Amino acid sequence: TTTSLFETPQSSDSKNGGDIDCLKGQLMDIADRTNRGFFASDQDRKRAKEIIYQLARCNPSRCPARDYYEKDTRTDESDNGGDATISGKWTLIYTDAPDITSLDPATSRIPLPQGVSWTKLGRIGQECKAPYIKNVIEWLRPDWASNDERLSSNTPPRIFQKVVTSASATPSKPLLVDLKLAGFELESDNNTMDDDSDQGKEDNFLQRIQKQGLFFPTLDIKGPVPLPFGQFEILFLDDELRVIRTSQNYLAANIRIMPQLHEEWF
Repeated sequence: TTTSLFETPQSSDSKNGGDIDCLKGQLMDIADRTNRGFFASDQDRKRAKEIIYQLARCNPSRCPARDYYEKDTRTDESDNGGDATISGKWTLIYTDAPDITSLDPATSRIPLPQGVSWTKLGRIGQECKAPYIKNVIEWLRPDWASNDERLSSNTPPRIFQKVVTSASATPSKPLLVDLKLAGFELESDNNTMDDDSDQGKEDNFLQRIQKQGLFFPTLDIKGPVPLPFGQFEILFLDDELRVIRTSQNYLAANIRIMPQLHEEWF
């Protein structure tokens, strides 16, 4: 029997879990309309939660975190489950977590310093490769700097801020993943910032970032709000969609990055 850490509220409009494809479509509609939940109203968040709890009732994955089991705790069922796992790369499509929605000053409910925005929030994702889970944030050149002729490249640069956690799970609670903060990473995929002669030199790396129109001093690798690293529960997982709930009861939905269908952006 699958053990759930949290109590899932019951919804009267769930009939046998509902139709999965229909529910996924409804969640995608809300995600698109509200820009990943950043512009969601209270009514939007309420409806998204109802959809997610209906999806949770028809979760097809028995051992979604099996890649994070200790080797000596694995069973035949977990090794040969045949269903999806969380391993892979994911892109955030919806969340109600304030530590994420506060990353964009335009939608933050948390008071942020006023002034010029030196960076622009891009995509948010996650890379799950045991024993680590990396939370990835893409930062872009701000719009006001796009036409600055002093910048060394016309190609919009990207900086990837990664919060690295070590993750673990157990067969006795196959939907629950425990996290521990492991460190931080800062990367760029722009070749002009990866000159071998400068590799590993912090000053040169910062200079290359700034020449591309990204101003690193505004990027606090700890984030404007401390990120929670306690644990999360997998409410729904199939080959396309993963929905989790944190121990603070915030929700997040991600789509799996499949190279044949999506840009592998990090």
